[in-house]
Amino acid sequence: MKRTLFFACAFLGILAGIFFASQNRTESKPPNHTDPIVTNNESGPPDPTPTATPSTTPMIVEMADGRFSLGAITFDKKSREIVIPAAVNMREGAVEYLLVNRSGKVHESVFVTDVTAHDLHIAALLLGMKPEADLGPNRSTAVVRGKGAAVIAVEWDRNGPPERIFLNETVKLSDPATGLSSGTLAAGAWLYNGSRIEANGVFAATRSGSIISIIRDDDALVNNPGSTRDDDEIHTPNAEKLPAKDHPVRIILQIR
Repeated sequence: MKRTLFFACAFLGILAGIFFASQNRTESKPPNHTDPIVTNNESGPPDPTPTATPSTTPMIVEMADGRFSLGAITFDKKSREIVIPAAVNMREGAVEYLLVNRSGKVHESVFVTDVTAHDLHIAALLLGMKPEADLGPNRSTAVVRGKGAAVIAVEWDRNGPPERIFLNETVKLSDPATGLSSGTLAAGAWLYNGSRIEANGVFAATRSGSIISIIRDDDALVNNPGSTRDDDEIHTPNAEKLPAKDHPVRIILQIR
C-alpha cells in the first residue's frame, strides 16, 4: 500500500513536471497521460472487477527489493538505476545516436531497443529526475546540473563475469578524411533534457524514437553534453569495445 501511494503521489509530480516543461518549450502543451497502474507480483491475482484500461496506460509492476518494471525496463528505487534491454546495432560507420527505438534512426545508432521513450521517461521521473531543457550554445559544452545528470553504462553477458563499461567508451572520435582516431567521447555525466511536447500533444522522443543522442537533439531524452555534439561526421562505434552485432546488452542509466 505504501509503495502504491508513493507512485500515486509521484505520478502527480510527473504530470506537474511535464506541464512545467511544456510551458518552457516552443510549440508545446501538456499531453493527455493516464495514471500508471501499480501491481504487486507478490500479492496474488489482480482485482477481477472489470475496468476499461486504455492500451496506452503504463503498467508498473512491483518486483522484489525495491525494484519495479515498466514495459521491458526495470528500475530500482534504492540505487536509482534504470536498466534498458538493447542490442548492438552498428559497429562501423558514422553515428549520431547511442540508443534509439527500433522505429527511430537505426541507420545511425550504436544500440537499438524495443523500449519506448515514454516508458523510460516515466521511470526516470519516478526516480526523481529533473530534466534540464537547456542544451547550451553551439560549439560548446552543456552545463549538466544536479538532478538533470545521468551516469550511463553498458553491460553484456559473456563467458565469465559480465562486461561493463561506461557508455562514452563505445564511441570514438575519428577524422573523416583520414580515419585516424583521437580517443573516445569525453567521460562524465550525460544531460537528461527530457525531450519536449509537440503542439499536437505528442511526446517528441516517442515519435522520433530518439533516446540517447550524441549529436545535439532536443527531441531525444538524453544528450551528449560534450563539445563534439555539433559535428555529425566524427563519431563512429568503438568496435574494439563492443560485442558482435545483435548481441544483447543492458544500458544502465543511473540518476544522480
